[in-house]
Amino acid sequence: MRRALLALATAGLLALTGCGSDTDPAPAEPAPTDAPPATPPQVAGLAVYESRYDVAETSMRVQDGLRQAGMVVAVVDHAANASSVGQELRPTTLVIGGAPPAGTPIMQEQQRAAVDLPQKFLTWQAEDGTTYLAHNSAEYVAARAGIPADSPALDVLRTAAARISAAASGTDRPLSAGADVSVVTGDGYLVEQTSDASVPQSIARYQQAFTDRGLMAVATVDHAKGATSIGEQLRPTQVTFVGNPMVGTTLLQKSQTIGIDLPVRYLAWEDEAGTVHLAHPDIRVLAERHSVTGTDETLDMIEMATARLTGTAAGAGG
Repeated sequence: MRRALLALATAGLLALTGCGSDTDPAPAEPAPTDAPPATPPQVAGLAVYESRYDVAETSMRVQDGLRQAGMVVAVVDHAANASSVGQELRPTTLVIGGAPPAGTPIMQEQQRAAVDLPQKFLTWQAEDGTTYLAHNSAEYVAARAGIPADSPALDVLRTAAARISAAASGTDRPLSAGADVSVVTGDGYLVEQTSDASVPQSIARYQQAFTDRGLMAVATVDHAKGATSIGEQLRPTQVTFVGNPMVGTTLLQKSQTIGIDLPVRYLAWEDEAGTVHLAHPDIRVLAERHSVTGTDETLDMIEMATARLTGTAAGAGG
């Protein structure tokens, strides 16, 4: 089965990178040699590229690459969301998507990794006008889930994410590879609770709770179904995304890079003993990752709201 998965993973990688496709984008024009080097944001586990294109075009190129692989799960225009609540934010767009061969081996090793899958690609315009493109490194996903960084399960995600970022940004030389994750651990990353319902029922409870609170449902991904589509097995595992533009914009105005961790995602999975677990990332851990300060009141509100949503989905009321 592992040999079959590796073969499928290789095929998925070729699709994700667009190898041999007649629709491959033309090579970008060389960047001016006298341009000063951009200073990348320093965020643990974030692979960052300087793009030769603006935010809109870079994001479209990401989507084109993901569609060659299989799917774009969602596109979140953080700047448009900010405008919808009367706030301003420089262009900032998140694209979520990928293909099962990249994520399935990782989740087979540790289901908790599903909270950071499928891959997310963030494009934003910095204050100086530079356009950046970033994704979470495979090493980051592994560190949060407690998977060894040298695990072969990471190989397809690592290579595919780099290839798609290079094609979308017009350069194969990242400003930061995001491989240094010495300060990243899984300790305290997830706020976790067990559920009295199945994975689908728990996700349905989340979605009903989102509706009841007037929150913006973004997408839901059934990772087990994705595994089945490539002939693999994965215990029930789903992740659902939900946004709150007013709250999210407050954090994004402090640091645009936190856009890769927004909207909030909630994970439900069934372990080998049949117990269903629910979890969401601790917003304070995410704020620390992106050096967001001066927002204690907002973080308190998010912390309380996310815990209440997970409690409701678990059957603990709320």
